[in-house]
Parts: sequence; structure tokens; C-alpha cells
Amino acid sequence: MSKGRGIILLICTTLGICGQRVALAQGAGAVSVPVLVESKSGDIAYGLSANDFQIKDNGIGQRVEMQKSTPARPLSLILVIQTGHGAASQLEKIAHLGALLDSVLTNAQDQAAVITFDSRPQLFQDFAGDSDEISNTLASIVAGNSGAALFDAIHMAIISLRKAPSENRKVVVLISGEHDHGSYASDDASLIRDVTASDASVYSLSFRTGRKDIVGKLRSLSPFAVSANAMQRNSSEALAQMTGGEFFRFDSEKGFEDRILEVANHINNRYILTFHPSNPEPGFHGLEVEVDYSKIAILSARTGYWLAAPGATDSGGARQ
Repeated sequence: MSKGRGIILLICTTLGICGQRVALAQGAGAVSVPVLVESKSGDIAYGLSANDFQIKDNGIGQRVEMQKSTPARPLSLILVIQTGHGAASQLEKIAHLGALLDSVLTNAQDQAAVITFDSRPQLFQDFAGDSDEISNTLASIVAGNSGAALFDAIHMAIISLRKAPSENRKVVVLISGEHDHGSYASDDASLIRDVTASDASVYSLSFRTGRKDIVGKLRSLSPFAVSANAMQRNSSEALAQMTGGEFFRFDSEKGFEDRILEVANHINNRYILTFHPSNPEPGFHGLEVEVDYSKIAILSARTGYWLAAPGATDSGGARQ
């Protein structure tokens, strides 16, 4: 994104006029905050209660509740796979994705869909509960053109998840590069609103190898501006952080398969915290989640959500 566009983001955030069209999926009621917690040994930490967590909404402490984890709610999963902009050389690394789905779709009522994208996204496979059907679809994916409309693809995924049963957990697994190349229906500001107004979590698996970028937080900026800045640096990682998912990189078929198995384990072992905002001010809200034990740490947690003005309609956040 250009410097000028970044300035516009800051201005509209300060004035509070950005995105009044988008409605929070939970309405003005409970906000869902998925959290993954692990011990210092690297094992997932079990047995915590709502009293063990603290949530701050725009810096203000909230009363925390916890959803019961058993029996596990069915999963609605969308695989969003980049096929364009150099992805052809990466597709062989994910060739056995279909065979790995059984580790993710463990409930008889689980369902999955597939979106592919180059310069345009397409719903390659609508929701289905048959893992064999999804596997056959994945086996037919071919390389696309030179574009990579990542923002448009995620926007399509969020729209598609609205068709899923309301009680289902909603997860997007994004397999892609780290930047948008050519989206025309969504920009970074509208996508932040669209994603954080939903209750979906994004798990991002990046083609790019190497160490993560180390960039200091912009504490002088608003939470929305911080998120927009993160989207410029690494869109796939920022989407994961905002929604309580996770970001991974892989450089081999084995590395990819290990990451998918890790995602499957983490999806099914998250705490789902909820709270009712004490200050239901429309706009983007930054979240901070802490745990009260020194020997465990939060591995991932949702960092923001969007609350619409009363009476706002849900247009999905895309450009009209």
C-alpha cells in the first residue's frame, strides 16, 4: 500500500468514519476470543478457567466468560489456496493436503470448502462433508496466472462462511504468499473490517522461507492503524494475528504436512473466551489477552474486532 493510502487510513480512523457499513457477527452482544495457551515446555496447557484470563478491550478490563469445550462444536473450514503469482512451483509441496484432511475434519458434521485464487478468486468447491470429495477437488488444482488477489480471496471466504451453521466453529486455512497482488474488490482497510467483524480464525501457511520480520509496535497509533501497518508488512501473518489463528512458514512438503497437523491440533484445543463490551463504541477495538500463571504463555489470541454502529447493515466490507 502506498504512503498516501496509509495516511488516509489514519485520518479516517481518527475521525471514526471508516466502515460504518459492516456489522459484527455477534452483534452488540458477546465477543468471541479464541486463545491457545501452552506451558513453557511447549505442551498445550489444559484445565484453565475464565478466572485465569484477563481481557482488555481498548485498554479497559472486561468480565471474562468461557465457552464449554465439550462436546466440540462442528467445524466449517475453508481452504484458501494461491495458484497464481509464482505459486506453481509450490503446489507440489501441498500435493497431499487432501490426505491430511482427516486430521482436521474429525467430527461427522464437519465440513470444508475450497477457494483458489490468482488474479481472481473462485469457489472451487462448496461446503461438503465428504473428505474424499474434497480430496478429489484438491487433486484437480492447477497453476493460475500472474496475479494473487489475496484480499479478494479472503473476502470471498468470509462471505462463504456466513452460509455455515451459526453454531459451527469457523476457520480459514490460507496457503499463500504474504502479500496481495491485484485485488480489485477489497483493500486492506475494508478487509480488516470484514475479517474482524466475523468470528472466523485465519491460519496462514506461507510459501516464503526465512526468519520472521522483527518490527516494533507503533504504540502512538490507534489499534486500527497498527493492524493496517501490519497488513502492509505481511498480510497473511496480520490476518492470523487479528483473528486468533496462527502464522507459519514452510519450505518443503514435509514441513507443510507438519504445519497442517499442528494446525489441526491447535484448532481443537483452543479456549474460547467471551465478553460483553463495557464500552460498545462503534469501530475497531484492540484486544489484549493475558493469563495469570507465570509458567504458561499465550501462543495465539485474537487481537481485535469490529463493532458496527447501531442499525448498520452488513455489506461485507468490500468496495461497492
